[in-house]
Amino acid sequence: MNIKPLGKRDHRIDILRALALLSIFINHIPGNVLEPFTHKNFGLSDSAEAFVLLAGVASAFAYFPRFYAGAVLLPLAKIAKRVVVLYVAHLASLMVGLGIFCFALQQWGMPILDTPLNIDTIFAQPTKAFIGIPLMTQQIGYHNILPLYVCLLIFLPVLMAVARFFGLGAMLATSFAIYAAAHVFGLNMPSYPGNGGWFFNPITWQLIFGIGFFVGVRVLRGQTPVPFYRPLWWLALAYLIAACIYHRYNLYGSIPNVSWLPRNFQINEKPWVALPRLLHILSLAYVIGHSRLIMTWLGRLSPDGVLSRIGRNSLPVFWFGTALSVVGQVYLFASTPGPLAQIAFIALGIFAQAALAYFLDYLGKASKAKAAPKPMPEPAQDPIAA
Repeated sequence: MNIKPLGKRDHRIDILRALALLSIFINHIPGNVLEPFTHKNFGLSDSAEAFVLLAGVASAFAYFPRFYAGAVLLPLAKIAKRVVVLYVAHLASLMVGLGIFCFALQQWGMPILDTPLNIDTIFAQPTKAFIGIPLMTQQIGYHNILPLYVCLLIFLPVLMAVARFFGLGAMLATSFAIYAAAHVFGLNMPSYPGNGGWFFNPITWQLIFGIGFFVGVRVLRGQTPVPFYRPLWWLALAYLIAACIYHRYNLYGSIPNVSWLPRNFQINEKPWVALPRLLHILSLAYVIGHSRLIMTWLGRLSPDGVLSRIGRNSLPVFWFGTALSVVGQVYLFASTPGPLAQIAFIALGIFAQAALAYFLDYLGKASKAKAAPKPMPEPAQDPIAA
């Protein structure tokens, strides 16, 4: 297959990532007046699945062309550097979040030990928890997605190697086989010192990432990301409508389980990315990706607009948004603000994230301008000739 790097960055992906980031920010302040209007309330998947899918696409763009061309060490070094950045970002985010939660406990009696945040384990078994924290096996609520990305990037060279030597079809089959094995054998990353596994199970979530990588490589090959078939588009749209009705009217349990399929394939729990959930994010991507109205509108938005800038700086914006969302949770508990005050806080949080994105873009441009070679100065005019 012929792989060519993208000539320029596709800002539509940045815009979609920004929308997912802002939706995550709103959802991470549970109980606020805007939360019921995010897309997780209208189907079986949420912004996390969308973000992981887009991360797979972006990873193909960033690392695969050089890897495919034979310059293996450079993309592997870049992946390793990104893993370290994500790992440090996770530890810092976890510490900041814990600090804010513990301050709220002391100041206002926020019941962080009685809610399913997994903070009580740290208080109950501190010596073991401080072993689990650097191992990423001790996670707390709203701070558990970056460990998933660390694992996905560690796994990325495997996907790239299979795609390079055996083809894209083999890569996708490998990813699905791992996903299926996780369901059949109940595989998950272990939690320590607590019981159970990770909320974002990398062994199942890697399939969404792998599908995104598949799409990204097809774009690099100059192909349509996924071929358009009108009956399939209408079928995907019908599934989205049916899933919306199913979720909105809380029809969970009304459809009997298929006896010959593993239970994890059929339940809608987040760690397992069950088939209904997987089909929902794929249907949503297919409908949006082949909607001329939506994709044309995204293309007309400015690459230097606020959403594009947020998407370009997704990690620092996500990190900052996570801290702000914890502050928002404390604010809702301590002050019980009304709807307008809640909307004002969310708007202020989005403005702060946008300001960070603009600032980081400014720093990036200033750094590039400083590193660019300066033109040779013209020779000074000879005073004698003048």
